[in-house]
Amino acid sequence: MLSLRRSIKYTLQSYIKYNVRFCSNNFCQHTANVNENDHNLSVRQSEWKLAQERYAKHPLILYSNKLEEQIEFMSPQQLRAYKHKEVVKEKLKLRYLQNQPQTISETKRSVNGNDDKENNFPISWMEDYEFYEGNDSGTHSPFGTADSSIQPSTVPCSGCGAHLHCTRTNLPGYIPAEIFKGRSNKELQTITCQRCHFLKHYDIALDIEISPESYVETISRIRDEYALAIVIVDLLDFPCSIWPGIGDVLGHKRPVFVVGNKVDLLPRDHNNYLDHAKSCLKDQMVQCGFDTLNIKHISLISAKTGYGIEELITQLHKIWGYKGNVYLVGCTNVGKSSLFNILLNSDYCRPEATDLVRKATTCPWPGTTLQMLKFPIHRPSDIRIYQRFRRLTSERSQKYAENAMRRRKAQKTGDINAARLVGKIGRTFVNNEETVDSFAVTSGTQPIVTLNEKDPRYRQAKWCYDTPGVMHPEQFTELLTTQELQQLTPHDMITPRAIRLKPGMSLFLAGLARLDFIECKYVEIDWVKVIVYSSLHLPLVIAHTEKAEEMYNEYLGTEILGLPYGDETRLARWPGLKSCNEVIQLVGKYEDAISSEIVLSSAGWVGLRVPYASDCTFKAWTPEARGIYVRTPPLVPYAERLVGKRIRNSLAYNLGKPFTFKK
Repeated sequence: MLSLRRSIKYTLQSYIKYNVRFCSNNFCQHTANVNENDHNLSVRQSEWKLAQERYAKHPLILYSNKLEEQIEFMSPQQLRAYKHKEVVKEKLKLRYLQNQPQTISETKRSVNGNDDKENNFPISWMEDYEFYEGNDSGTHSPFGTADSSIQPSTVPCSGCGAHLHCTRTNLPGYIPAEIFKGRSNKELQTITCQRCHFLKHYDIALDIEISPESYVETISRIRDEYALAIVIVDLLDFPCSIWPGIGDVLGHKRPVFVVGNKVDLLPRDHNNYLDHAKSCLKDQMVQCGFDTLNIKHISLISAKTGYGIEELITQLHKIWGYKGNVYLVGCTNVGKSSLFNILLNSDYCRPEATDLVRKATTCPWPGTTLQMLKFPIHRPSDIRIYQRFRRLTSERSQKYAENAMRRRKAQKTGDINAARLVGKIGRTFVNNEETVDSFAVTSGTQPIVTLNEKDPRYRQAKWCYDTPGVMHPEQFTELLTTQELQQLTPHDMITPRAIRLKPGMSLFLAGLARLDFIECKYVEIDWVKVIVYSSLHLPLVIAHTEKAEEMYNEYLGTEILGLPYGDETRLARWPGLKSCNEVIQLVGKYEDAISSEIVLSSAGWVGLRVPYASDCTFKAWTPEARGIYVRTPPLVPYAERLVGKRIRNSLAYNLGKPFTFKK
């Protein structure tokens, strides 16, 4: 193991040295060629000539960040910046590998559509289960053997909540008969279904047959129950993460907590950006049909970093208390299961149940949770609230010191991770019950591995439920594979990218969305600044509007457009882009801020710096024209503070920092 780690370290170090030497040689050779061939040209003229040569072989493209990264056409300043960026990137990769255990992981992939499922399956996956004893013949179907003669169980999968069975391979809760047959209910309670197992261990998403109506039917049980609904919204994808029928399903008198997730990925354009995000979220919830009197509290959290979780638990104790059950509801992939897992290991869950309730399965693939999962809520009595208050108070000074240190580091070094919002979830209460020694065979006791809901302690208990996600009709994530979803989802704080768009030009956000700038009235302008908020893995391409369709068809599936990618079979299933019927009219209202934002479904959104007192016309395109919304006021109004200087001889601006600590 040590020799393997050393070999990886030495290989990467030699690669870094080679990369530095390669960039340096290219820089010298590139500069020599410029000086030899264009010794009579100025620096500006030489850079302009390089910019023209960069797009000589791509006449349909006016700008592409992928083409801008070509080393042979970089200016000396761009080449130095590129060399520094590559060296830093490789050093970070080396540091990451040194801190990781050396294990051989399966290749991340998805199994859907017309893919060859049997070739993608790991042959020995059933050996991961404790109750699989092998096959005498040594051969079996990759899916295992389905047996419809065996009755399904009433035991839910601990990962997704679907009842376990071996009837059909494409139904929720399926496990092979080699594992299911002959198992008692107590043994089944420790087993996850085949789909959850593949999501957790192999990052493979298996297709199952389930209709959207069944999701709604499962959630509708809350309608006649006195319970609290925690509506979770993805701050990077709203209103497309607010299901349009959620208000009718919950009922018009339902008390609601609104939780905006993934706030740690939101760019910080001014000091009060969190209060502004809460205001935008509340306005959007009201537009979706929620009554302001029913919205009891609005929280901004990060289920990944833990930010805002302790404050959410405090407000749940203060406002809701122990009045009834609590349901986590929302669209797919907004973070319900991640929040469920965090609350399971916090003061909100009864201490003895934390180790008995298994965590929900989480992955980038939407629709992981298929049935309800639950844990018992810890009753917030006066003494418990006081004990929790003392713990939070004792940790407050340390929390402020850590945040101040992170802020100074972010201001000094520009480290994005230091600027992200983080939080720690502590435990005030611990399980004081006597633990049973599972190795004490002579005692005649069995270890307790699952929660017994019929125990007298839980007869009057209130429960926190993780509900299935409802696929929003305006999202197109189900059209993407698992690898494409991982590139679509931002993993760091979003860094805004700015470009100049002139009338008659079209901006492509990968192959997933398109924005046309048609015209501008009342004010004569040459261009409009467009700021893009999305994952940096999604390329930006600009073309003339009259040739945009031709450019899209030619470069779809290539590195220029990026997503979607794959062979001809994969691209044949892609529906392409379609525009909404109506054009988008935007009026410039501010002189120093973004006027409006256009949401492009799951791909991201764009902020438009429309000149004051002008009227600009745009047209947006997404797959099947899904999820096109105009958001006013914008979520990030002062994004220009986060953008770098304009790149000479280019339609783009340099990347800045995704955060600022100035008003």
